Amino acid sequence: MAFIDAVAALNRFKRRRIIRDYAIIGAVAATAYMEPMATADLDVIILVSSDQEYRRIFGIISEYAEGQDGMHQILGGVPLQVFPSSLMPLYQDTVENARQIRIGNMRTKVATPEHLILLGLLADREQDHFRIRHLLRNADSARLTELVERFDDAENNFAARLQNLRGTSIPREREVAPPPGTDEF
Repeated sequence: MAFIDAVAALNRFKRRRIIRDYAIIGAVAATAYMEPMATADLDVIILVSSDQEYRRIFGIISEYAEGQDGMHQILGGVPLQVFPSSLMPLYQDTVENARQIRIGNMRTKVATPEHLILLGLLADREQDHFRIRHLLRNADSARLTELVERFDDAENNFAARLQNLRGTSIPREREVAPPPGTDEF
């Protein structure tokens, strides 16, 4: 699999004005801020104004794709999952505030650490918890707080999940947990 080929295809779609903009999310985006994690797919939010625009773009991507695997289009040999920014305000904000990075000689946009944290809190899977705890090291706390307040639901699930994860620390390099039953004095 060549993620670079899939990103190149997305950039071609943007140059040809098939898509207006996009931001990579998920494990691939997280590697811009932390050690790479194993992943088999590329998750992307594309900037759209309506469901009709998304369906049109999805149809064009499908024409260029080498195939389909479940909800993924195979692009450059990589399973690509495309989410419309119109699905929720958090997605729209993610694309609008994405950071431009270089992958080899190519430019692309990835979600900020703060947006990746919120997207992980939304998915709320164990793999997301692991990633969030690492991303917290690179996140701007004030910006994260502002985003949580802005996008949290009525039950404050983002705030509660984030608090739970902040209470769970990651051992630092050369830091080892004491054996069970021993005091930490």
